[in-house]
Amino acid sequence: MTTAAPPKIEKAPVETTAGKLAQTKPPRLRTWLTFAGRLIFWQIVAILFAEFTLSLAGLGEEEIYKLHPKYGFVHMNNKRVTWRSEGYSKSFFGPDGMREPNLTIQKPAGVFRVALLGDSIVESLQVPLEETFGQKLEKQLKKSADGKELQILNFGNSGYSTAQEYLQLKDKVLKYSPDAVIVFYNHRDLFENWSPPDQTITNVRPYALHLPGQPLTVDNSSVKQWMNSPRGKFLRSIEWVRENSRIWGLISAWETQASFHDPVYRTVVAFFTSPVKQLQEATKQISQITPQTILTSMQNSFSDASKSASFKIKFIDEKQNTATKTDAENKTVAAKSVSAKDKKDHSKDELDPAKASYILDAPDLKDFPSQASAAETEAKAKEKKAVNDYLNLMFKTLRSMLTEMNDDCKKHGAKFAVAAAPSKLALVESADKIGMMDLSYDGQIVEVKRICEQLGIPFADMQADLQAMPRDEANKCFYAMHLTPQGHDYVVKESQGLFKTLLRP
Repeated sequence: MTTAAPPKIEKAPVETTAGKLAQTKPPRLRTWLTFAGRLIFWQIVAILFAEFTLSLAGLGEEEIYKLHPKYGFVHMNNKRVTWRSEGYSKSFFGPDGMREPNLTIQKPAGVFRVALLGDSIVESLQVPLEETFGQKLEKQLKKSADGKELQILNFGNSGYSTAQEYLQLKDKVLKYSPDAVIVFYNHRDLFENWSPPDQTITNVRPYALHLPGQPLTVDNSSVKQWMNSPRGKFLRSIEWVRENSRIWGLISAWETQASFHDPVYRTVVAFFTSPVKQLQEATKQISQITPQTILTSMQNSFSDASKSASFKIKFIDEKQNTATKTDAENKTVAAKSVSAKDKKDHSKDELDPAKASYILDAPDLKDFPSQASAAETEAKAKEKKAVNDYLNLMFKTLRSMLTEMNDDCKKHGAKFAVAAAPSKLALVESADKIGMMDLSYDGQIVEVKRICEQLGIPFADMQADLQAMPRDEANKCFYAMHLTPQGHDYVVKESQGLFKTLLRP
């Protein structure tokens, strides 16, 4: 008799910690990936919604400049612009960054084209296109003297110098086959032709210089250097975002204001633009701080304080000590002081015993005729000569550029003219605040006019009548700095004579 073997009971497999992790990790990973995906999705939806809302409101559409290795910066292409900084306008920059709609590079038959070059005064984004002086002149004059339809093209670009306009004429303007070209000279153009770039994109420019015995040089090495700086590389890396994002446009508008008005922000941006240079300058300044410089600074501050009215007291002991001076010292003091007959005699004054001091009578400055030392006179003469040499060099450079621009226009069968643009800055110039290197805008206009007369270039001064207006009336021509519709009407009136000269066969 056989007995059945007891059933074999298999033990349930023991679940290890590794097994548990293997079973729980995938679900947790999927959960986190799902959460991250949803978060990114809704962020994209929020950004697109914000962009759509800003687009409907026309906000964030003032980011309009992109870096260019030759010019420094140019208008973005195919860009909708809603300008609110001063005034208000809606525009659209076409394929070549121009405001005029349906513009072709090839000039239509029977058309007389006039190209306007200049800075923001010509660009005129503060008013709608149809209210700019160029479009108003086009409608008023309509035709040239030989019956051709008048067409005015606006090549104005905010912040442009004459050097940039010089390059613009050669590389861009002449391909539109203009019959006449007018360059608008503005208040700071003379100095902007030779100015280093800063953190603001509209101040990134090539420089122009014509040294004696050398050819005219228009060099863009400073532009390339700026574009290769950390800030330049950053702006180029997000160029698509800058051209298409209105959110970035709002950020950029704030950034522009901060760069002009916030010194802390300018310092931070300067560090990121040229960190090595900023660190070197900071290290140099810190290294100059020593215990001796601190002590000297404190002594100077006390010395400055002692020159105030509260320290103009001479104590009795000091008065008595003056009697011990040698005869030579007394003669020297007497020679530099006011004559005795013009001074009050304190020697017989009865002193109030309650008072231990008296206040000296300060001599009038007229009693001390200015006796500048020979070294000071020589230093001032050298400084004045250096300023004159610099200005002469800048005007020589400007003359050379205008000469080449005039010659280039003649080669292409176009007339060339120069106009001094109206300037709000010039209205506030005074004897105390006359401009860079004490050169007023009126002084610049006189020299530019003289250059044009020597070269046979038609010239129009649009500042003289503005300067002669009552101040309240003149101010109506401007917003903060740029032309109002009334200001554009003023330019139309001032341009009539120049345009009639250019429209003649």
